[in-house]
Amino acid sequence: MRQRPALKLRLAAFYRNTIFNPFWTDTRHLRRSVASLAAFASGRLLDVGVGERPYGRLFEPRVSRYVGLEYPPAAENLSPEISGARSGNLKGAVDVWGDGGALPFVDRSFDTVLCLELLEHVPDPDRCLAEIARTLRPGGALLVTVPFVAALHALPYDFWRYTPAGLTALLSRHGMQVESLVPRGNVASAAASMTSQYLLRAVGARHEWRDGSISISRWRALFVLPLVGLIQAVFALLERLTTDSGACLGYTVVARRSA
Repeated sequence: MRQRPALKLRLAAFYRNTIFNPFWTDTRHLRRSVASLAAFASGRLLDVGVGERPYGRLFEPRVSRYVGLEYPPAAENLSPEISGARSGNLKGAVDVWGDGGALPFVDRSFDTVLCLELLEHVPDPDRCLAEIARTLRPGGALLVTVPFVAALHALPYDFWRYTPAGLTALLSRHGMQVESLVPRGNVASAAASMTSQYLLRAVGARHEWRDGSISISRWRALFVLPLVGLIQAVFALLERLTTDSGACLGYTVVARRSA
């Protein structure tokens, strides 16, 4: 009996990494984007919105200290269908529980700050970035990813989507100089993601959770998931034939705090 939960978790982890997962296109590009940011990390690092610490292995070998902060209400709100995460189960990932709008650290505490898929989830991004700027040393790196084309998620904590100009203006207001701003995927990636989401929500949905996530009907999955896999495979090939990023999955930013 004890082996069943462990086997179920292993199967779920395997499924999340396959092309039959409707989020495969999104997660594939996000992992590549985050991996590209690891080279800019150094010294003491703060991960604001650390969640289950999914990228710790990328950054921990490069920094002297990795501090993960999470907002308790957001952790409690996660659907068990998405991650099984609850605040009691995040003890190994979260170092500090707190609010990004009132960081519990002294000025200039960190050399690097991670903001991975966070800024869309804070009601007052200016307040959050002001706190990040306060705790980041001059010349320190702020490493950011944000979505652009994405379904509503983590409700009710989903407030914003960002354009390159809007993101640059937001960071500049808080003394951040943008060194690079790169689109995540392109129009084909966005089409793959939205088509997969449509099939999941309109055809395969069994139940919608309070955070906006969907659990799929088991019998409908027999039809929906192979189709999702085929669509994502086709669009993965089409990604190579276009450079149009007028619509994309999101943006990846390297910025530095001005002296």
